[in-house]
Amino acid sequence: MTDQDGRSTTHPGLPPAQGLYDPTLEHDACGVGFVVDIQGRKSHAIVSQALTVLKNLLHRGACGCEVNTGDGAGILIQMPHAFLARECAGLGITLPAPGHYGAGLVFLPRDPADRAECRAILERIAAEEGQTPLGWRPVPTDSSPIGPSARSVEPVFEQVFIGRGAGVPDRAAFERKLYVIRKRAEHAVRNGALPERKYFYLPSLSANTLIYKGMLSADQIESMFPDVTDPLVESALALVHQRFSTNTFPTWDLAHPFRLIAHNGEINALRGNVNWIRARQQAISSPILGADLNKVWPLIYDGQSDSASFDNALELLLMGGY
Repeated sequence: MTDQDGRSTTHPGLPPAQGLYDPTLEHDACGVGFVVDIQGRKSHAIVSQALTVLKNLLHRGACGCEVNTGDGAGILIQMPHAFLARECAGLGITLPAPGHYGAGLVFLPRDPADRAECRAILERIAAEEGQTPLGWRPVPTDSSPIGPSARSVEPVFEQVFIGRGAGVPDRAAFERKLYVIRKRAEHAVRNGALPERKYFYLPSLSANTLIYKGMLSADQIESMFPDVTDPLVESALALVHQRFSTNTFPTWDLAHPFRLIAHNGEINALRGNVNWIRARQQAISSPILGADLNKVWPLIYDGQSDSASFDNALELLLMGGY
């Protein structure tokens, strides 16, 4: 509400209603931004502009007891093929044409033996699903600017590359197969006995998009992941997010964006929604996923945030044909 002079009477410190701003609609939530070239033209400018948006959302996030330990920040872009092809060539990895390989950021254990086992599990499952493991790329990082709380639980970052199998007819079918591979790998590691299995997480595994994210503040993405500043990292769209954790403690994996969304807000019906998904599991079917559907359960793990749970549910609907 405003008084006769246009000043807010609900929150006295707020400015008056003006343009698109209305003080009665004030609320606290995460910062989210989206930059897109509506003609679909890829450029590094889109990525650079999105990172500027992200830094301007710094005030929409939160930090812990250390000012340099953020709740989470990240960016989702289209697959930067030219950049990845150049980087992989230096590692002896030859990438096929776009759409014929998938790539993903992988959080791995810090223990070398556990890390090697996680890689082996993912490669084995990819081969079992008829796809071709192409190799791994250590992701350059610089965690020196981030706080000790975040560094104390920081995983190892690598990118995995998986070639499209001969039996996969098109890009959409390949995307579904990468989805199944990721879910199977998550289940295998989570249900295994590796001491550092909780470090294992795949922010993305896709032929279309790539994610960089972590337990960071908005101004730490570029220093943590210098990949995103390379001129060859081009995209026609970019989704960014600065997290203000309200219902879960901040962790590296719960930073946004997730595979499909960056969420600004809070879902208060979280437990009910998760229970409904579990109750309907036996009744869900998909002629597109077919027998692969049984490989994705459980869809949602305990301890996931409302946003992560929603992203998993939306992803299943999309992969199932919606």
